[in-house]
Amino acid sequence: MRQKTIRVFEADNFDNLKKVVESKYELVKNHYFLLKSHNKEIEEFLKNKKLPFFILNSDSFTPEKEITPQIKVIEKEIVKKIKSKTVIYDKIIRSGEEIKSEDNLIFLNRINAGAKIYSSGSIEIFDECEGRVVCEGDYIIVKKNVKGTIIFKGADIGTVDKLTLFSVNMKKVLE
Repeated sequence: MRQKTIRVFEADNFDNLKKVVESKYELVKNHYFLLKSHNKEIEEFLKNKKLPFFILNSDSFTPEKEITPQIKVIEKEIVKKIKSKTVIYDKIIRSGEEIKSEDNLIFLNRINAGAKIYSSGSIEIFDECEGRVVCEGDYIIVKKNVKGTIIFKGADIGTVDKLTLFSVNMKKVLE
């Protein structure tokens, strides 16, 4: 048995209920409605809108879940747990060095011109970068990039002069 908290709207005035549901359907569609007693008008309205409700100490109505092709795929999908590993480099990455990794990478010292780094994980660079860095992870943090080339999710992030976080939909200066 599991305990769950549900949100309910207490519905007793049909006109008010109709106005709220019509104007705010997207907000209320995932909530239950509580009726203190039978009210055919409200019950029919909620059934037509496919909104779940229950009557205090009595019946309940829960519409069948609409199964779309996308929902079917998600329900069949197997969730894989990926063990993410982080590797910390506390040394200068020299020209000619090449690092290829699926792990999250942290660089505490500079990355010299001519060094190449590729990672499908996230990358954090806490010193100057003059090499080539390609990051396909969830985010990249860069302290300084004047001469280097940093590619994040296929796009060149350009010049960076302050500690900056880049993610898919955000760029934020951290200093």
